[in-house]
Amino acid sequence: MNEEARHQLRPTKRIADALVALLLTQILLLGAEALALVDRIRIVERVRAGRSVTLADVEHADTLVMASLVAWVVLFAVTGIVWCVWQHRAQRNAIELAYGKLQFTPGWAVGWWFVPFANLVKPFQTVRELWKASHGGYDGRIVGTWSVIGWWWGLWLGANVLERFMVRSGSMETLSDFIRSDTWEIVANGVMVVAAILAIMIVRSVVALQERAVARRFLDPLPPMPIAGALVPELPPPPPAPSR
Repeated sequence: MNEEARHQLRPTKRIADALVALLLTQILLLGAEALALVDRIRIVERVRAGRSVTLADVEHADTLVMASLVAWVVLFAVTGIVWCVWQHRAQRNAIELAYGKLQFTPGWAVGWWFVPFANLVKPFQTVRELWKASHGGYDGRIVGTWSVIGWWWGLWLGANVLERFMVRSGSMETLSDFIRSDTWEIVANGVMVVAAILAIMIVRSVVALQERAVARRFLDPLPPMPIAGALVPELPPPPPAPSR
């Protein structure tokens, strides 16, 4: 890799570390919200059983749930922004490492998150391509899809489906409705926690792969050439035959 190409690659470790820290904080907030929901369920069950509950207990339980929810929503928005910045920069590096042979531009790698219906599939494809291309010398036929990426996307979609289901069936006419809604919220939080853990694994893997690919290209600057389904470095021309 020549010096100009190396300057085109922007380091992503610092922003990736910030992203991982935000995801870990999300996990903690989701756990705190789950505990608050469990406490509220306990209070509602006491009311349903006919036992005495003070108004202060009810208000305290509601306050804990709302506070943890609001904090998570704000943090989720910040995490989403940092994720987009990281993915844009990582995709730009991946294009350089893959010699421009990628389907998604950095702009569309981020933009597909905001396109209705397409964002059910396209973001998964962009992250899959990013992870594959981060190996360097990209060839999608050789680099298989990491199963963690599929599980991450499936759980992300599952958590969103659960949230939409709870919103649409959110009629609270009985105490059992409150208990059922909070229980499903706890389940959705658990799914989101696992998705966040897998997202951390993906971010760290992309950073490590790109660092290794940059190191390899610095040692061997020649782009790989596909021959018989494999990637081998392009060889220099043979020396001219000696004249007689």
